[in-house]
Amino acid sequence: MGPRRKFTQLKPSVHSNVGGPVLKTTEQKDYINELSHEVLCHIFRYLPMKDIICMESLSRKLREAVTLFLRVVKVVDLCGGRWWEYMPSGFTDGSFLLLLKKMPDLEQLYGLHPRYLEKRRIRGHDAFSLPGVLEALQACPYLLGVETSHLELVEAIWTYMPQVHILGKFRNRNGAFPIPSENKLTISITAKIQTLHLVGVNVPEIPCVSMLRHLYLKWVRLTKPQPFEDFLCVSLRTFVMRNCAGPTNALKYVPLVTGLASARNLEQLELVRVPFLGGLIQHVVEDSWRSGGFRNLHTIVFGACKFALEVDLGYLIITAARRLHELRIQPSLTKDGVFSALKMAELEFPQFETLHLGFVDEFLLQCKLSHSELVKYGLADVIENPGIITDIGLKVVNEVFTNIKYLLIYNCPHLHNPHHWITDQSRWSRLVDITLVRCHAIKLESFSQFIELLPSLEFICLDQMFREPPKGCARVGLSAGTGIGVSSALVSNHNSSNDNAHHNQNEADIPPAPPPLNNQRHQQQNGKSCYYDVLNLVPVNQMNRSTKVMFLTLCVCIYLFTNGVH
Repeated sequence: MGPRRKFTQLKPSVHSNVGGPVLKTTEQKDYINELSHEVLCHIFRYLPMKDIICMESLSRKLREAVTLFLRVVKVVDLCGGRWWEYMPSGFTDGSFLLLLKKMPDLEQLYGLHPRYLEKRRIRGHDAFSLPGVLEALQACPYLLGVETSHLELVEAIWTYMPQVHILGKFRNRNGAFPIPSENKLTISITAKIQTLHLVGVNVPEIPCVSMLRHLYLKWVRLTKPQPFEDFLCVSLRTFVMRNCAGPTNALKYVPLVTGLASARNLEQLELVRVPFLGGLIQHVVEDSWRSGGFRNLHTIVFGACKFALEVDLGYLIITAARRLHELRIQPSLTKDGVFSALKMAELEFPQFETLHLGFVDEFLLQCKLSHSELVKYGLADVIENPGIITDIGLKVVNEVFTNIKYLLIYNCPHLHNPHHWITDQSRWSRLVDITLVRCHAIKLESFSQFIELLPSLEFICLDQMFREPPKGCARVGLSAGTGIGVSSALVSNHNSSNDNAHHNQNEADIPPAPPPLNNQRHQQQNGKSCYYDVLNLVPVNQMNRSTKVMFLTLCVCIYLFTNGVH
């Protein structure tokens, strides 16, 4: 038998003519190949570059359309608009060069985020290397800007292609703490970049970069002895410096503060664990406020700045009063006097909404490293005690910031009666959100009365609140769980008129002394338990010398009393 003949299945048409049924084939047409090159190029504009390149192998017409599209395209995104992803894998020096040569009119290249780049070419192996990427970029004569997140690549672009802009936000993706030694970046003076986010990087210095608008430094080690000597960024709008390993000498931060004052459009200033000289900001503000220094600030953050003074914070707040939106204050500056001084200044804060008292950086709250280990890795030597603001200070807060909407208070153990915060001048009428964390001395009944008087309140967040103090704290006059280690009466802000009504209530809450026991054995046991309670409650390593002497004297007296020595 011979081979079977191929035949096409036929079926009659629904519409028939007079001469009989008309037969037609059921073969599907290739509608893509029937489209013109112009229509295909228009469709390619809405597809990721990875899919466009894959279409070259489907048909001859699609290959021609892809070639035509690449020939005229000016803006390309290798990540398809997903800036957090990496570019497609599988590129080599040769294939990447071939791709960019097909785009002679390319002006802006986005999504150049390689997962890994070899530092140099490997003989006999076609890898994806840093020199290969530079060669491909230099093959585009009209290239104006590149978006990348690779430290070595951006430094190479600044060195060999200084005319190219760094598009979008540069954010390195391999940041960590402790700071990896292999993460290095030298910022060029001629760098054409607007946003620079560095996390876990070793940087020699922060030079004068005229185009820089947003600078974010987190876990950055500044290796030069004078890293801010040439710092001057007149276009700067955002400056954030968090937990960086810089010089320990406070005088070396003088050029940093003076350089920030020259940025007339500075809107956001965040300093966390920056040991600048106390009183420095006050003097710089006095010299620069007439010319616009710090006047456009809308966000001010101070956290764990070892030498920061109340006048530094106060001068910044007063200078930026018209535009200030948000204020976060470290515990050492969370005092009644700060807000009393602002009240005496008789200023208006028309745009102010958010206040964070006792601010502690999230890294310090979540970090599992000890204080000595943080200092060993280069961070400033700072130990924060809780804020000592009282009910009097909180009462003044709303008199100063009348439009406040969001209030967050962290670890302020000297707050007792929130309903005393409300007066005729302090109504908290616009407060929408209140968050209290570790303010254990606040009384539940008083807090209930307080929230009932807030007309706009929508959200309440309470964490580690309304807990009974540990046994023995009331007896020795300690603030339980605060880590202060001294009597609360020594650090509370008392005034001569005794306006705080809760002091009398606290005295009434102290339990009476236990009756004397005739049994000497029971007396010794109770005395020893009190002695050990004191040792467990008081952090001796946080005391100064005079406090240690007083504490040890107290312990000796308790020990002698428990052993019957008079």
